[in-house]
Amino acid sequence: MQRDGRLCDPTTFARLLRARDYIGDCYRERVTLEMAARQACLSPFHFNRLFALAFGETPHEFLTRVRMDEAKRLLLAENQSVTDICFGLGYESLGSFSLKFRQKTGLAPTTFRREARVCFGGFASHWPLYYIPACYQSFLGGN
Repeated sequence: MQRDGRLCDPTTFARLLRARDYIGDCYRERVTLEMAARQACLSPFHFNRLFALAFGETPHEFLTRVRMDEAKRLLLAENQSVTDICFGLGYESLGSFSLKFRQKTGLAPTTFRREARVCFGGFASHWPLYYIPACYQSFLGGN
């Protein structure tokens, strides 16, 4: 699969980029692996494997990261209910959204919102990391 140090040829990589853009653009909708793979003109299994090799995360992990970054932004910036945010981001269950949010941030969505509002008064230094997209947090030593 690797030739000349590359994971795939430029054409395949361009198709993977197109599929990643599609997932990023449609994160509020139900995006299946088959739909994303179709954007790259690849079988779902092959697409999933190449996507993970090219970007360091599976298509599902990418979709979850995009949704969680937007959830954090909405929880901090707006007064929408957690339920509205959950369904607005394409989740079909408040329970699955809350569980995934807690796994990614360590806090339930309502706790995240409440503590962020308290902490932005200058009481905690770790909250600014929540404004930084997840892809940069690992570089900075965050979650």
